Order: sequence, then C-alpha cells, then structure tokens
Amino acid sequence: MKHTPETPRKLTPAEERRKAAFDQIAAELAAAGYRQEALTIGLVRANVLAIVLALPIVAILLVAFSAVHPEGDSGAISFGGILGFFAVFFLLIFVHEGIHGLTWAIFAPDHLHAISFGVIWQYLTPYCTCAQPLSRRAYALGGMMPTLLLGFLPALAAVVNGSAALWGMGAVMIFAGGGDLAVFLKLLRFSPETRDVVYLDHPYECGLVAFLR
Repeated sequence: MKHTPETPRKLTPAEERRKAAFDQIAAELAAAGYRQEALTIGLVRANVLAIVLALPIVAILLVAFSAVHPEGDSGAISFGGILGFFAVFFLLIFVHEGIHGLTWAIFAPDHLHAISFGVIWQYLTPYCTCAQPLSRRAYALGGMMPTLLLGFLPALAAVVNGSAALWGMGAVMIFAGGGDLAVFLKLLRFSPETRDVVYLDHPYECGLVAFLR
C-alpha cells in the first residue's frame, strides 16, 4: 500500500523517478486524446476499509472452520510456534508484494522491467508498483492475486484439513490484503463511458489512475 496526498510527505528518490516516468506516460496519453481519472484511496480510509472489508470474510471462514471442525485443532500452542507464526507472516508480507509484481509482469509490455519494489520506512510498509499501463483485468488480477493465494487459499484449505495455524495465517493475510481489496472494489465500481481505457498504477499513492478516450 502506498501513501496518499492527504498527509504529504517527502518522496524518496525512487518515488521521484517513478513520478517522472508516470508524468511522461500521462503526457503521451494526453497527447493521444486520453483524459485521466484518479482511482486512489486515502491512507487512513484504506486502512479502515481494509479491516471493514476483511472482517466479515474472515468471520464467514471462521464459522465454516468451526462448523466442519467443532472439536477444534488438537495441536498444542508453544512459544516457538508463536514465534514461527510471526516469522512466516513477516516473510509472507514480502512474498505478497512479489506476487503483485510477478502477476503484473506477465501483462506489462516490458514484463519485470516495468515492476519496482520498495519500502516506505516511515510506515514500515513494503510495496510493489507497475510503471506501464495495463488492462482492467490485468490490473485487477495482479492486485488481488496475493490475497487469493496467501489468504483465501490457505484459509479454505484449513477448513478442509482442520489446521488452526493454517487458518490463522490465511486470516491474517486476508487482513493484510484488505487495502488491495478496497482498491479492487473501487476499480470494480468504476464504470467508464468508453471501452478505450488503460490503467496505470499510481507511482506513490494507494491505487491507480484510469486513462480514458
């Protein structure tokens, strides 16, 4: 997730470079007759929406897990197990961003060369961004793929095999992907009046920009 203009901050050198590249693409698209419409979300609102959107999903999965396995998970909880859980969660945060990048790279003209990663150290937030325009489907798929693979899939698998640890990991990764879900829903609600639309990831804000002609 990236920062928003609601709380201005100094851009990093990498963000300044991405902004310059974004502005160049935007100028080229404008010269070709495209106009732009921002589909970004404020940081505070995105964090609130992340919880609001993820909570009912996780609740439904918990009900499903409890219904299928009313006896619960008989595995003992140890200090080492808790440490291992948080270590895996920390690793999966970076894997989450990698999945964004790999998925978008499939569709971007320059593939992995169009993808960049970074960390907003002020908020200890890793992020991934794509520097080239994508189709609506490609952007949405890249945006949701990490939560699908690291959140929904493990949680659903846990409903089948009864692993509380696996369910817990899936649940926290659904919460971690709540911001992506908020952007996805914003994109889903966007109804352009034309089919000639491309979508470009914002270089430093949470969300994207649609270019319409």
